[in-house]
Amino acid sequence: MATAAPIAPPLAGLRRALRRHFGFHSLREGQEEVIRSVMAGNDTLAIMPTGAGKSLCYQLPGTQLPGTTVVISPLISLMKDQVDKLHELGIEAVQVNSMLTASEESETIEAIAKEQRDFVFTTPERLAQPEFLATLKSNRIAIFVIDEAHCISEWGHDFRPAYLSLRQAIEALGNPPVLALTATATEQVVEDILERLGRPGMEVVDTGLYRENLDLEVYPMPDEEHKRAQLARILRESEGMGIVYVSTVKHCEEVADYLTALGLPVARYHGRVGARERRQNQDRFMAGELKAMIATNAFGMGIDKPDIRVVVHYNLPGSLESYYQ
Repeated sequence: MATAAPIAPPLAGLRRALRRHFGFHSLREGQEEVIRSVMAGNDTLAIMPTGAGKSLCYQLPGTQLPGTTVVISPLISLMKDQVDKLHELGIEAVQVNSMLTASEESETIEAIAKEQRDFVFTTPERLAQPEFLATLKSNRIAIFVIDEAHCISEWGHDFRPAYLSLRQAIEALGNPPVLALTATATEQVVEDILERLGRPGMEVVDTGLYRENLDLEVYPMPDEEHKRAQLARILRESEGMGIVYVSTVKHCEEVADYLTALGLPVARYHGRVGARERRQNQDRFMAGELKAMIATNAFGMGIDKPDIRVVVHYNLPGSLESYYQ
């Protein structure tokens, strides 16, 4: 883990907020530089490894700056995780996505329209809807946050076309300061992000990819039977909880059924699971009731859970960047 960096005098006013809201006494490497840039109103691209505390880079400024912080995320699981964590800290936050019921969505939209929420999490697809964008325009936007910013780039490992409309949305909201976050971005992806957002002057903070607290292991498997048995062994022998990533819905169902039959408490998470079950499964995972979540990449690696001890890629990811992410 990187050595914690103290908050410098210009950010001394944030020290109490950091301690009061989040229980931290200092910032990690890279966080202070990003937060300084955000507080100064600069457009910023932060490239920091998973687990380095990217969320705090908008959460801390968002609690101090006047107005609403809008966070764009591609994954509903990450939104729910962030909103739940902010609620635990007594901070007003909402999510707008397909997981909400009609009544929940109506109530949430009304709260946003009345500027009653400090943080609004949503998807790029929802932001492309004129009615929702009009609701956000009634708010003073403090920071426009783009999580998983590599999704903007066609050169990124997880390109998502709806991200291309973010430039127009930012302009419609009055060009608030932009903070783009990602764990992986090649030089080509960085150039693409800046160009597609129309912000060539963004301050880029890159803390590197290396994480000394991770061990990587590869197990060659002759067939599916041996692969499943090895997976079960890994989960049984791991001390904490785990996430098992699979590439398809079919594999997700089959692996979850196999492990359940062996008596291992696991749950599934993929795009075809109903919203209620997804929410329940994520809550069970966060409550420590499961040994592992079996999931497609719909379940994000930004989930904040300190007792995750093993991440298994049951199928090979499509690229090295995707594997690292």
